[in-house]
Amino acid sequence: MTEHSNPTDLFPNDLITKILLLLNVKSILRFKCVSKSRNTLISDSIFVKLHLQLLPQNKHLLLIPFDPKNNQNSGIVSFPICRLLENKSVTLVNEPNMHMKDCSRVIGSCNGLVCLLGFSSTIGPQDIWIRLCNPITGFVSEKLGSFRQSRQHAFKRLRCTFCYHNSTYKVVVYCCKEVKVFSLGDNSWRNIQKFPLFIFNYMVVFNDIPVNEGVNEGVYLRGTVNWLAFRNKLERVQCLNDVDVEELVIVSLDLGTETYRQLLPPLGFDVVGPTIVVLMECLYFSYHFERSYFVMWKMTEFGVEESWTQFVKISYQNLQVNTFGWSVMYLRLFLFPLCFSENGDTLILASNKEKQAILYNLRDGTATRTSVTNNIKWYISKDYVESFVQ
Repeated sequence: MTEHSNPTDLFPNDLITKILLLLNVKSILRFKCVSKSRNTLISDSIFVKLHLQLLPQNKHLLLIPFDPKNNQNSGIVSFPICRLLENKSVTLVNEPNMHMKDCSRVIGSCNGLVCLLGFSSTIGPQDIWIRLCNPITGFVSEKLGSFRQSRQHAFKRLRCTFCYHNSTYKVVVYCCKEVKVFSLGDNSWRNIQKFPLFIFNYMVVFNDIPVNEGVNEGVYLRGTVNWLAFRNKLERVQCLNDVDVEELVIVSLDLGTETYRQLLPPLGFDVVGPTIVVLMECLYFSYHFERSYFVMWKMTEFGVEESWTQFVKISYQNLQVNTFGWSVMYLRLFLFPLCFSENGDTLILASNKEKQAILYNLRDGTATRTSVTNNIKWYISKDYVESFVQ
């Protein structure tokens, strides 16, 4: 072996590839600097795809620290779920690659790519754009899918869903009963038939301010995007007590056929704080019951209304949450399921009234709090896995 040769060159490429596929993303990145051949291997699209498929799911959450002085989000931080469960005190530091550039909202993540939304703040028609980034590799795309929102719809809330469908990344946007889909494959928007019902739109109190960020954004599951909606009500709920339970349905948009269908939620639920979320490839429906319990139902077979099964019913006493100041105008207590632990034994919940996430042990019914010292908007946290995709 010569003085400047690389020791790894002594091993067959197939063996090196198999070893690298077993490592996490940050470890593999160090090998890109070893030699040109290693950099070429790691950058190859086939290797990237194989690594994404074979790597054990080291699940993370994208956390959004909040700056109360400026009343704005201050970046995004990737944090392993396993470290949250350790429940040790930690202060998050914004990583250099986790900036949001000229964007202000995190739409979601898919296969390691994070989708960001940006928009102009000028009076009149509003310019809107998307960027994709990979926080681990430092990749940030140019502005994608730029379009101008008319003066009539300027500054109306956009409900956005980021997904991977039919081998391409897509962003589905709802605004004022209009739905459009951006496809990264052809870098274009496609208008879909108008939303058939009225989106369920209510306000959540955060830092004593009513907001609707993160509420009923739309969730992706098996080729569909799903929202909570009313059959015959106004788009904005003025009073939570005025809502008729029988008016609430789940509207499911099939991205393949671009058609809608309606799914009934479980029977006999309370209308206060209903949400839908996808956890471990299943659709869950949750709500507050009699202002004393948090209830979750699981649709064991997606699209089959008869398959709804009550998953868990947790008393506020067990969760140790403060229900003081309940309001009929806004949700002063909002609980949102974020994810499960790797083994499924712990449910991680977010609350607009808590500075920490809630770790609920499904085996023994105990609840603890995380120990992150930053001011985090837990209820808009997103699932995330590390990858080389860009």
